[in-house]
Amino acid sequence: MRKPQLAGIYCRLSFAPDGSIEKVARQEQDCRELAVRLDWPVSDQHVYVDNSKSAWQRDRKRPAWDAMLAAVDAGEIDSVIVYHGDRLIRQPWDLEKLIGIADSKGIRIASPSGTRNLDSPDDRFVLRIEAAQACRESDNLSRRIRRKIKANAEVGLAQVGGRRPFGYGAPTGQTQTHTDPVTGETREVPVYDRMKVVPAEAAALREAAQRLLAGQSINGVCKWMNTQMTTTEGGKWNSKNLKILLLSPRVAGLVEHDGALYPAQWAPIIDREAWTDLAAHFDHLRTLYPYQGRRRTHLQTGIAECSGCSGKLRAKPTGGRNRKTSRIYYCAAPECPVKVGRNVDHLDAYVSGAVLSLLNDDGFRAELHAVGGQEQLGAEVAALERRKEETRRQLARLADDEGLDPAVLALSLSSYDRRISEIRAQMGLSARRRLLMQMAGVGRDAWEAEPVDIRAATVEALFRVIVHPTKLRGPGFDPTAVELRRKRLD
Repeated sequence: MRKPQLAGIYCRLSFAPDGSIEKVARQEQDCRELAVRLDWPVSDQHVYVDNSKSAWQRDRKRPAWDAMLAAVDAGEIDSVIVYHGDRLIRQPWDLEKLIGIADSKGIRIASPSGTRNLDSPDDRFVLRIEAAQACRESDNLSRRIRRKIKANAEVGLAQVGGRRPFGYGAPTGQTQTHTDPVTGETREVPVYDRMKVVPAEAAALREAAQRLLAGQSINGVCKWMNTQMTTTEGGKWNSKNLKILLLSPRVAGLVEHDGALYPAQWAPIIDREAWTDLAAHFDHLRTLYPYQGRRRTHLQTGIAECSGCSGKLRAKPTGGRNRKTSRIYYCAAPECPVKVGRNVDHLDAYVSGAVLSLLNDDGFRAELHAVGGQEQLGAEVAALERRKEETRRQLARLADDEGLDPAVLALSLSSYDRRISEIRAQMGLSARRRLLMQMAGVGRDAWEAEPVDIRAATVEALFRVIVHPTKLRGPGFDPTAVELRRKRLD
């Protein structure tokens, strides 16, 4: 077995209660000592650390893990040293992904418990068993944690961790050392007793509840709260965070778990009757003012750009007597040095005229119909999807068929995904072209009859609309202050 030429080190700590990186540093030190004993050269540029990152959840992102896989795939390292196998892999899928990337590259893995060669079928077999054992242990640990959380809720205790809840957490006068997991800087942070009420915050919260029940709007209550104090993170109050806080069971002296409420061991800030009234109050408001969704109402909202900051323009009412009917597109970026604004009706009419002119141009229509081939792309995607599904079924039968190599199947799945993504990107461009082919030759009346989202998609497919400051004063529209950049069709 050949000796590795350049090794990388991978360290991971699932959870550090104080945010420290001390345990990860110890893992790296042990790995370096093992590298010396094995006589494996270690690259200081390829030390990968995922601190406070779980490897049990498949959707959890591990940046260092992804960077290590990329280095293996690029041939930058030919071996990995890890403190223990479960630091590297907790799910069998992770192992198959690593095997797929390292296939036929002779990648070796070393830990104090022994070394493995990913090019060896026997070592792959052992690694799969270890990954299955690690996955089983993670499942058992998760089950015990869920049972402990439920037991705590039943006796009125909340889950420990997270930020200090507003209204609770009186200072104990003690501090603890906290190490930033990114910078490594240490600082002393105060320790709070989360069972004790903070009198000033509790009084402000009760006042806010009373104001809401008396009929004051939630935005008005937020403005009042911002004159009293900030949130526990030092931020400003808004309708979202205040509503979440007032409706949380904690402020009523309750603990919630799986939809059930249990009496808490801390004192309530808002009595149960007022808390129930608040919930009914917000339900009533939700009935009176239902959420309208993200439905488009203006042609160029989020499409037209400010020339000063390239931010997308929004629509709002103007001032004066016609504020209910007259609206403007405006730049809402606070740091923008220009902050352009245009009358909605005038800008929409100008841009719509340019769009209709282009859609009815013979040269443009000829260019539009010059490129086809969408049926072939769709058929190719369908064929790839069928072959990918067959490969997935073969992978599912792997446990009963020793003649199938999982590494080859995993690589096949990734190649299918890559090719399908490329074709879908081409079809995305073609969907834009199909929209323009549908709208080509449209007249003014037919254009106005189209839904606003179809018209907006057409504008976005044809032009980049950039609004510049205007020198025109008084009523009217300055077309020289609007730039329409034609987009390519391919």
